[in-house]
Amino acid sequence: METKYIIGLLVGLLIYVGAVSGLYLVYKPNIDYQRERRRKLKEDRRKALEMAAEAKKFQRENTEKDPDSKETDHK
Repeated sequence: METKYIIGLLVGLLIYVGAVSGLYLVYKPNIDYQRERRRKLKEDRRKALEMAAEAKKFQRENTEKDPDSKETDHK
């Protein structure tokens, strides 16, 4: 009687391992795609933040110069 339970347990474990590895093989390309997509989005975000910092710096430099040139005497 005990050997039937052990054999059943081993067969069940084998089926479980087969199902999990099969699912992994099916979804692995999707996982790799999502990982690559996250990496690309992270890089794009970093570039956008750098561009925003550069634009803010450029705007500060130009706003400091503009008020001087816009001053006019109203006398």
